[in-house]
Amino acid sequence: MHINLRNLEAINELPLEKVILNQNQLRRLEAIDRWLREIRDSEEFRQLEYSPDVMIGDAIQAVGELLDEHEHCDFKPLNFTYPEWHSYLEQKPVMHIRRVIPWRKKINSFILDAASEVAIMSLLTTSFMVVGTIFCHGVDRIEQSKGEEYQPTWIYNAKIFEGSAIASISVFLGASLTGACVAGDKNDD
Repeated sequence: MHINLRNLEAINELPLEKVILNQNQLRRLEAIDRWLREIRDSEEFRQLEYSPDVMIGDAIQAVGELLDEHEHCDFKPLNFTYPEWHSYLEQKPVMHIRRVIPWRKKINSFILDAASEVAIMSLLTTSFMVVGTIFCHGVDRIEQSKGEEYQPTWIYNAKIFEGSAIASISVFLGASLTGACVAGDKNDD
């Protein structure tokens, strides 16, 4: 492999591009610097007898040099005075996570909830209509035992309750089928 030395010298003569940290990164570095100093100066840390290859002082020095390098870039802490700035940095970060639910899942959930409510209500209605039908048939039997004075009004009421019970059962089955279809679609995802 042949390397052209002229090209290599031209690369070395290119001006270095200055990389500047953003304000959020600088705030984090200042917080790290403050926290490292607090740890180093604490009574608990002095009692540790801790001597690793790199001391906390070295880390503080590295962070300080990095911050000093960016001080000349006319960095101003967003119109804060320095005591306000340090009190701002002392605040603990809070992360707010917002769960975004897609429209399709919202619609599926709404349909499932509505179908279950309708199914429960129609099942309850069906049971009351069946009880009403049994009651009307019973009263009709009592009326039939009177003989000649029998009026078939209770049998008509029983037929109304029977029809209502059948309609309510069909609503229950329709709601259950709809809920099953939506739930089946949800399991396919």
